[in-house]
Amino acid sequence: MLSPPADAWHRDFLQNARNGERGAVPSPAILTEQLTRTVGARTIVDRIDLSVSAGVMFGLLGPMGAGKTTLIRLLLGLVKPTRGAAWVLGYNVRTNADSIRAHTGVVLQSPGLYENLTAFENLELFGRIWHLPATERNERIRALLRHHGLWERRNERVANWSPGMQHKLAILRALMHRPKLLILDEPTAGLDSVDRELLRADLTALARQEGVTVLIATHDPAEAALCDEIAILHRGRIIAAGPPHAIACAPAARRRVMITGQGFTAELVDLVQSRQDVTHATIDEQGRLLIEVSGEAACAAIVNLLVESGADVDSVVRCDDNLAAIYRTFVEEAHEARPAAR
Repeated sequence: MLSPPADAWHRDFLQNARNGERGAVPSPAILTEQLTRTVGARTIVDRIDLSVSAGVMFGLLGPMGAGKTTLIRLLLGLVKPTRGAAWVLGYNVRTNADSIRAHTGVVLQSPGLYENLTAFENLELFGRIWHLPATERNERIRALLRHHGLWERRNERVANWSPGMQHKLAILRALMHRPKLLILDEPTAGLDSVDRELLRADLTALARQEGVTVLIATHDPAEAALCDEIAILHRGRIIAAGPPHAIACAPAARRRVMITGQGFTAELVDLVQSRQDVTHATIDEQGRLLIEVSGEAACAAIVNLLVESGADVDSVVRCDDNLAAIYRTFVEEAHEARPAAR
């Protein structure tokens, strides 16, 4: 899990940032310290400590209402923190929000395009907004459209494009001024499965080929799994963080196991559920034993217990050994452990 930035590297950067110094140590793309946003009595973003290295794909994964969009607005300087601090691209969100936005490309759920204009005209317009010189602007438009397979469709009106194509163009629009950071809020919301897969591939390619840091806010674990690092948000707090594969294999996370066989009695279910590494056990309508376990070694030990107790075991299937299931587990446990948001 991403811990609060307490190591020497982070301490040096935080101290320099507080003193208004830049460049003394390599800065992460995003760094927050106890970042908090409250509205009335309700805490929307709650003491977030986050460090995102430059040049990576980072995912903010959480259910609707987890605080992802508010966190993005804080990072862009669109709303002020109630407490804590944050630096984006080395700039303080309280005092240098304009500089942050000047170096950041943003795509919200709406593509933000002019549908009556062509693809080329949209990029031309935004290039002018960013005050790119004509020669540089035209070269940039040509390079982006060619590289991402849209050059042949440059003169088509955007209104005639699919949502997936519009999302792709919106990302190119956000990249026109060569930002150091690209922020995408629910980038695949409302897309069909084909467009979603195409967009995911494009995002991966953009992070690698454009060299920008990509921050994705999503409620979709499959989308977050493409990122180098993720943080799971629930009710404004980070409840787990790290590489997706590490979170999916977290030993503390519950895993669901389905065991088929004969002799699964109510007494045997009670015996299994009495184990410390079993959080729940039941028999479904098909006579299968369904178990939630919290340890890597629990499955083998449970199977031994079943056999020693006279049951016949035919198969053992781990149903939820993936990020989506572990994400659900973390959210469920956090929901049970914490009261409603203040």
